[in-house]
Amino acid sequence: MATCKILVADDNQQIRLLVSAALRSLGHEILQAVDGEKALEVAMAEHPDLVLLDVTMPKLDGFEVLRFLRKRPETAGVKVIMLTTAAQNTDLKHGADLGCDEYVTKPFDPRALREVVERTLAS
Repeated sequence: MATCKILVADDNQQIRLLVSAALRSLGHEILQAVDGEKALEVAMAEHPDLVLLDVTMPKLDGFEVLRFLRKRPETAGVKVIMLTTAAQNTDLKHGADLGCDEYVTKPFDPRALREVVERTLAS
């Protein structure tokens, strides 16, 4: 698969570093954002192929970011994986209703995350 641009948006630095290391090993370019506002800023400027979004972030939560991405023509088609501890059925349904492509819960296995990312990018 060709090199893709992936945005990792999570307020936890350790999670951002772990996800970045796992995905960089696949040869992808990794961008990072520490909160929802920064995630939107980076997404609008960089047009990533995939966004990994934490649900619970400062300023804007992942659902708000996803809603905004889906409304904008330039980001409406970006692939989105929610990566979060918010794994209640209501959270899963809300993410699906907003148009997320996949939902991965924390804690996660880096190998399994890479598989989900590659599958999502290929779809």
